[in-house]
Amino acid sequence: MSFLILLGSAQKSFATDIDLALIPPYVSNGLQAYANEGYEAAVHVWLADSPYKNATTLASNIAFFKNIEKLAGNYQSYTVLMTKQTISSNVVYVRMNYARLPGYVLFTSLKRNDKWVLGKVQLDRLQRFGGLVQ
Repeated sequence: MSFLILLGSAQKSFATDIDLALIPPYVSNGLQAYANEGYEAAVHVWLADSPYKNATTLASNIAFFKNIEKLAGNYQSYTVLMTKQTISSNVVYVRMNYARLPGYVLFTSLKRNDKWVLGKVQLDRLQRFGGLVQ
């Protein structure tokens, strides 16, 4: 598994589907790790208990975020735009705010041993979810 993030111009969102209690710990811990320790720490947290935690996947995703920061500038913050959960899946849509451009990440989680783990990541350059866009 590798991350793909497309970057675009900043857009305003009026999010209406946000319940922060629905964010799986691995997503929020990874975002916090990104802010405190950088993308390498974040990738380790996001992939830790997932089926994608092998060394090759880790290395390629770490290199990917290094290249993103070269293009978009230093990571600055994130904004949760949407959360949704069913019995078998959980999605969290996040705007990653970089110095020059944002990127949008949809974390889809699956239950594994009674906890949420990364199942899929979808990345976009333009906002696709999370309320009205102006």
